[in-house]
Amino acid sequence: MTKSWMKYAAAANLLAAACALYAADQAVITIQGPNLFPESITSTKDGAIIIGSYGTNSIWRIPAGKNEAAKWIDAGQTKGALLGVLADEKSGRLLVCHAGVKTFDLKTGAPKEALNIPMANPFCNDLAVRGDGSIFVTDTNGAKVFMFAKGATSAVEIASDPLLAGADGLAFLSDQNKLYVNTVTTSKMLRLDLDKTGKATKITELKQSRPLQGPDGMRAIDGKRLIIAEGNGRTAMGVPNGDAIEITTLKEGGMDGGTPAVTVTKGVGWTMEGKLRQRDAKNPDADKGPFRLFKVPLPK
Repeated sequence: MTKSWMKYAAAANLLAAACALYAADQAVITIQGPNLFPESITSTKDGAIIIGSYGTNSIWRIPAGKNEAAKWIDAGQTKGALLGVLADEKSGRLLVCHAGVKTFDLKTGAPKEALNIPMANPFCNDLAVRGDGSIFVTDTNGAKVFMFAKGATSAVEIASDPLLAGADGLAFLSDQNKLYVNTVTTSKMLRLDLDKTGKATKITELKQSRPLQGPDGMRAIDGKRLIIAEGNGRTAMGVPNGDAIEITTLKEGGMDGGTPAVTVTKGVGWTMEGKLRQRDAKNPDADKGPFRLFKVPLPK
């Protein structure tokens, strides 16, 4: 091989590496496939993003450093929609709201347990895991929150209150005895004070510095801050302070059908376009895909 050819090959390799780095660092990732209608996203510490499809009862995955999603898990046809997904790296499981809670191996996608919510028609919407391994889920239609103690296969009700009507996103911050819950139908932000058993002893509605509009998915950014998806297409940050919460807009609109889901990985936020209003549209020209995932820079 001549020296000039070697120089050309080396330059081509550098260009290919730069293009790959650019692709992995794109601000917008398009998820191909009709009728996916993503409802929830989660992520792992290495940067992989996992997407729950409300439209197809399937789970898609974008590997760390990549910008293309591929179908990973077929969750099967069960009474009830596939909604919240949450990566629990401590237990090595992917938790999925699908009537009750289904779990899958976080590395292989293999099915594991089916966890029961003891009510006739549970509407498991989203999930949070406390430091002790217990799993908390919202029941949107029942205005309830349930808990699976570590290792339990059946949940117990830990809160039921009119304030929880439309309960949706939930998350813990540094204080593991305080669970934050939003309500998608009434746009409230609530704090549940928990006792040692996980039962809610008090529910407080937090005063918002600006009104949230249809809050949906919610995750912790760190021990003090929340990232919140809003139904009007915004992505917000919430910082609780006593019985109030400071709401700051991180991203304005730009997404069809609202923003149902958010996640944080490697210090960066991501927000998902849902187009959920189009799912049941009678119009044959309704937009049923593809869908976009947007990077959301987070304040330091």
